[in-house]
Amino acid sequence: MKDHVYENGRLIQTNKKFSALKQKQKEWITNELRQRYISAIYYPYTKLRPKKRDQILDEVYDLIQKKEIWVPYDEVEKYYFSKIPSFIRKNK
Repeated sequence: MKDHVYENGRLIQTNKKFSALKQKQKEWITNELRQRYISAIYYPYTKLRPKKRDQILDEVYDLIQKKEIWVPYDEVEKYYFSKIPSFIRKNK
């Protein structure tokens, strides 16, 4: 159990991947990221500036922690950056 730690009385896996989350959790995170990203876009087919993009990621990660879904920040960040092109395409 080298990749597990006790935190607040719960055993947490420190090397958890985004793909290991339950389907409902993944869908909720994706929907939150998509809604916030699309609402922040001023012009269709444009990417957000890095500062605004990171602000959205931080807001959603805070919500993830409040829902007590444990996944490392870098996993959510990697998933978010991979989904940005699809968010832009779907915002027609």
